[in-house]
Order: sequence, then C-alpha cells, then structure tokens
Amino acid sequence: MPLGSRHLLVMPAMRHTMIAAAAFVVVLASVDSASAVCCDDTAHYVKHGFYVNNQWPWPYVCPDRIAVQEPFCIMVNNGWRRQNLLGGHHFNPETNQLNAAGQLKVQWIMTQAPPDRRRIFVERALDTKVNTERLTAVREYSTQVAVDGRTPLIAETSLMSEGRPAAIVDAINVKFQQSMPAPVLPPAQSASSASTQQP
Repeated sequence: MPLGSRHLLVMPAMRHTMIAAAAFVVVLASVDSASAVCCDDTAHYVKHGFYVNNQWPWPYVCPDRIAVQEPFCIMVNNGWRRQNLLGGHHFNPETNQLNAAGQLKVQWIMTQAPPDRRRIFVERALDTKVNTERLTAVREYSTQVAVDGRTPLIAETSLMSEGRPAAIVDAINVKFQQSMPAPVLPPAQSASSASTQQP
C-alpha cells in the first residue's frame, strides 16, 4: 500500500476518536453546569427558607390585620351612606323638589361633611320618573350650596330611609310640651295636718 492510502485509513479512525472525545468533553461540561445549577437552586432554597423562618410570623400578620380591619371600613362606608341618605320625606310629594328639611340636609352634606364623604344618596322610588326628578332637584341644589366648587356626587340607593317628616316630629314635640304639667311643688301642709294624716 502506498503511504498516502494508509494515511487515509488512519484518518477516519482518528476522526471518530476525536469526535467522541469532543462529545465527552461537552457532556462532562454540561453535567458540571447542571450540578452547579442544582447546587445554586438548593442554596437559594435553603437561604429563602432561613429568611422566611427568621421573619415569622410577620409575613402572616399583615394579611390577618387587613382581614380584621376590612369589616370596619365597610361599616364606616355604610354609616356615611346612611348619614347622607335622602328619603321620601325630604321631598315635596307633589313636585318632587327638596323641602326645607331636604335642603338643610343637602346643605349640611355639602358644607360640613368631610370632603371625601360629600356624596349624596337618594332613596330609590318605584317610579323612574320620580327618581329622575328627585336626582335632578338634588343635583341643582347641591351645586348651588357647594362651597369648594366640586361637582356633587349623587347616587340612587335601595337603602330605606328610616326618618319621618319634620312636621310629624314637630307635632309630637308640641303636643308633648302642651300636655306637660306645670313644674310646681305641691302645696305646703301644716305640721298638725301632716300628723293627723299619718296612721
């Protein structure tokens, strides 16, 4: 065999060995990086667990506090909705315009309530035309009495107003005052009459 042909026969075998060695080096390098990633993940998990355990119970206290305080916020909002509620007795039944009591209530809401609580709620009636007229009347009057120039926030609500017309409350108070006895002491008795009345 000539020298050149023998050289060609050795070359493929050597080439296969070199490819196998290169593949082995690549696999070995990837195993090292995989083990390094595994060790890094484990170290991160252990550190994270240490910090979580070190801060216990603080991460769980905050959600619990929020859950406890949330009903109080709901109750405060419901209380302001009840306070700023205009019922049927705040309107004239024939014209659906605000009566004197309704105007005073709207004026108080727009001038005395905290600025973030100046929202007016109107009790919903069964007739949509009545609702529209009442909302329009409240919007017009609240715009007139607003002191800070803010657009009044007005909403319908299904919450029932538990109040009564001011005329009825006034009539009850007047009747009570008229029927009160005079605040006087009973007539004085003499000592001799007091002793004869005792058994």
